[in-house]
Amino acid sequence: MSTPDRTPRAEEQVDRLEERADALGEQIDETRRDWEHKKDDPDVPGAAGDPGRADGDLPPTMDQVTPGD
Repeated sequence: MSTPDRTPRAEEQVDRLEERADALGEQIDETRRDWEHKKDDPDVPGAAGDPGRADGDLPPTMDQVTPGD
């Protein structure tokens, strides 16, 4: 197979990878905005740095640390 035959496929692959990278970047940005919003929301337990409040929402057996955990 000669180089000219591979060039269009390689360019298509580069285009697809760039599109995927852009989409991933958008997902990262969206997730970051969502997390920042949750950190500012007092109704989201644990997100604002209050892990004790978040732990209170766990079932009693999940709220305890046992040896070996």
